[in-house]
Amino acid sequence: MSFLRREESEPEAPPLFQPETYVDPLIKRNRRIPTIVLAVPMVIAFVWLLWDQGSMIGWAISGPRLAEGRFELLFLHMFAHGGLMHIVFNLSVLAALGPAIMERLGPFGPRSFMGFMALFFGSGLAGAALWLAINPASTVPMLGASGAIFGLLGFLMRHPDPHGAPAALLSPQLARAFVEWIKLHIPLIALFAIPLLLGAENFGLAWEAHLGGFIAGLLLCGPILAWCGGRPDWVYDESEPG
Repeated sequence: MSFLRREESEPEAPPLFQPETYVDPLIKRNRRIPTIVLAVPMVIAFVWLLWDQGSMIGWAISGPRLAEGRFELLFLHMFAHGGLMHIVFNLSVLAALGPAIMERLGPFGPRSFMGFMALFFGSGLAGAALWLAINPASTVPMLGASGAIFGLLGFLMRHPDPHGAPAALLSPQLARAFVEWIKLHIPLIALFAIPLLLGAENFGLAWEAHLGGFIAGLLLCGPILAWCGGRPDWVYDESEPG
């Protein structure tokens, strides 16, 4: 048979991106906790400010606003959105990526939870920093969690297999991970493309924040994995409590 000859001559390589594995319902629920912790205040803030002020533009970040001493915007802008489509888009992608990140950070607990938050906020700050560096005097402020979310994507690009080691930066493995991730996640890519298809100028698309967050996710992958223990959440070490 032809398939036997192919297997003998050249064994088929295992898939680079391993499917998400659930050991039991508790692990499945735990993987969603960081996403819920972030999503709930985003929704509450969106409804509150839309009702009270008509928009969330007051939480948007810009160079002139930071010059006035409004440093709280460095974090608040990640919870602000320009409209219903914007928040639905970001929450949808966050819900898709969040559990996969948690699977790679180890059994749920303070360390894996803080690792997720360090990745999210570190990527969001990096995205804001790049946007501010390129647009230091912009009178049009920037808002949204897209930089932070693209950091999650960068993390997964560099660590596609929960049981494997992170790919080296600028390596063929990382390039292969990028190509295979695109093949496997066409629906998610479609979500990323929605702002462009419906009009980026109305959506407030800031490519600088997306790029900065993505690069931060690539760079933070190794240190965060090492701090969290470097093992997936469905491998338990009985010598550790909890």
